[in-house]
Amino acid sequence: MAGQVHPLPGGNHDPVGPEPPERDDLWRLYELHVNEYRHQVQLNTSRYQWYTTLDVALITVGTGLLRITAKNDGRTLTALVFATGTILACFTAIATARQVGYQHAARSQALKVAAALGVTDWAIATTPGWRNSPNRWWTKVRTVNYALLAVLGAINLGGLIYVLAT
Repeated sequence: MAGQVHPLPGGNHDPVGPEPPERDDLWRLYELHVNEYRHQVQLNTSRYQWYTTLDVALITVGTGLLRITAKNDGRTLTALVFATGTILACFTAIATARQVGYQHAARSQALKVAAALGVTDWAIATTPGWRNSPNRWWTKVRTVNYALLAVLGAINLGGLIYVLAT
C-alpha cells in the first residue's frame, strides 16, 4: 500500500537537493573558516610556548636540585622533576600533532569554500599547505618544534638517568 509522501515541516521541498548557498553566504563561510584556522594556529602556538617554557623551567629546577642536594637528600624529588620534564616533552609532541590535525581540517574547509567561490588562485596562500605546493619536511615549523621537543626530552631523560645512576 503506497501512501502519499509528505515533506517535513520547514524542510526543503525540492526533491533534487538543497539550493546552493548564495555567494555572500559563501564569503561569510570562507571568512569563518579562515578565522577558525587562524584560531587553531594561535592556540597551537600558545600551547607549545607554555609547554616548552614549563619544560625548560623543569630542567632548570632539576639542575638546581642536583647542585644543592647532598648525596641522597632530594634525589627522589630531582628524579621526579626530570621524569615530569621527559613526560611533558612527549605529551607536548602528541598535543602538537593533534592540534595540527585541527589546523589542517580548518584549512581544508576554507579551501573547499574558496573552490566553490572560484577564487582558489586568489585565496589565502601564506604557507605551502594553503597553496597545495610541495614542502620539504625540514623546512616546516612543526619539524623544528619536534626537534626542540626531542632535545628537551633528551635533556630531561639524561638528567633522570644521571640521578638514578649516581
